Amino acid sequence: MPSREFRRLGRKKSKKPATYIEKKRTAHPFLYIFSVIILIIIVVTFVGGPLISRSAGSGSISFGTYKGKSIDYYPGNYFSQQKDIYAERLRQSGGNDNLETQAYKVWRNAFDQTVFHTAVLLEAEKSNIWVSENLIDKAVISSGQYMVDGEFNEEKYRNTPNSERFATRKLFKEQIIHERYLADVLGAQKSSRKEMNFIKEMADVQRSFSFVHFLFSDLPEEKVLSYAEENRNRFKKIKLSRILIKSSASEAEEIKKKLDARISSFEELARAHSKDLYAEKGGDMGWRYFYDLEGDFDSTEPVEKIFSLNEGDLTSVLSSRFGWVIYRSNSPSIEMDIFDDETLQIARHYIMRYEKGMVEDYFQEKGQNFSTRANEIGFRLAAIERGIVPSETDYFPLNYQGIFFMTPVRALDQEVNISSASYSREFFEVAFSIRKNQISDPIMLDDQVIVLNLEDERKTPERGLALMEDFYRYFAARTLEADLQNVLMDPDFLEDNFNNIFYQYIFPRQ
Repeated sequence: MPSREFRRLGRKKSKKPATYIEKKRTAHPFLYIFSVIILIIIVVTFVGGPLISRSAGSGSISFGTYKGKSIDYYPGNYFSQQKDIYAERLRQSGGNDNLETQAYKVWRNAFDQTVFHTAVLLEAEKSNIWVSENLIDKAVISSGQYMVDGEFNEEKYRNTPNSERFATRKLFKEQIIHERYLADVLGAQKSSRKEMNFIKEMADVQRSFSFVHFLFSDLPEEKVLSYAEENRNRFKKIKLSRILIKSSASEAEEIKKKLDARISSFEELARAHSKDLYAEKGGDMGWRYFYDLEGDFDSTEPVEKIFSLNEGDLTSVLSSRFGWVIYRSNSPSIEMDIFDDETLQIARHYIMRYEKGMVEDYFQEKGQNFSTRANEIGFRLAAIERGIVPSETDYFPLNYQGIFFMTPVRALDQEVNISSASYSREFFEVAFSIRKNQISDPIMLDDQVIVLNLEDERKTPERGLALMEDFYRYFAARTLEADLQNVLMDPDFLEDNFNNIFYQYIFPRQ
């Protein structure tokens, strides 16, 4: 890029006459706000340290495909950037989930956003959206990534490796195209007075509730123990190494012959040929439970063969969902010890992930028993009888999908989280149909069951309703963007291997 262009852009004042800005804001208030949001998104996405783009030799991980285009993760790409952004959001929110749950949320959100980003770029390509180098220059300068003492430093930019500069500019270009496409689509929306009135009616009445909640994490230990005893085979464990070949069965068979002939060690062949993250450790997978391997095969027969190995034994070449694989046992399999606390924790984790229906049924029944009793003797007496301390909500309107962000569904006790209620149609149907002091049937939210008791109802203050006109365009834009996302994220377009890859590579169980 010519030095004079950077000097010109570095010297150029970003401020325009106030009258010009005011005219732009007044003529197109929504598009003006949206353009400001776009600028903030672009700058915030890339500010905060040099881009980690030294990906040569680092390899990449494919989590699936969208319309045949691979959704890859490697240091410094869009997926990587989104992962860092969601990790920082989680850190700031102070989430108290366990490490695995936090990691899953971060990576899953980053994956979903990357799929949407890929879809938008493909749509933008069909629309022939073009971004000038001049606009990319401005974005690079505005990002602050190459600032020294508050000013863009051309020397710092030029001293950055070419590969890193190229990756940085590519990311900026993609982000600008992404936001421009959304601006074009969302900016074309039409407003409706009838829809505006409907939104106002939704916000007109606010209700507050007392409630009890039954958390899935409180599943009694005896239920976990009972399940574990009935499914002991699933919680056997074995120490394994493996070599995964993705090219062909014949290549895997050649490697098996070398292992049998002891031409090379298992570790050497794994490092040279295996196509997973265990390769660099010589194929060592550590301890694996029976259920860990069940998802890799179409039946349990291959898993039974693996768990029958003696120490040092090899399997034949097995066909898995990821390719052709050879396992070596590094210790005989060990039966589940039902008196071991760690094993019971593994069983609890398994139940929460793979037997959610059983957990839901248990707490649904628990909630129904409470509701029945509360209708007999009263809400608070039923809570006292069971040793439960009820919680209370703040006032909120019919705030489905959380469109009224100033009046969210929330408990007054900040340690009680019912925010997922905002996305539950059942919750609002029940909450705005029961009468004063009427106890609801149990309502299923993500990881809990709640029972509501209507405490009070009031009209929304006039100042709150007055804001509806101002935020209507924002609500409409969110809805339109959600519709766009649903269209682009058609499951027929997406091959989603996220869960398998996450538990193989990102958070493997040792």
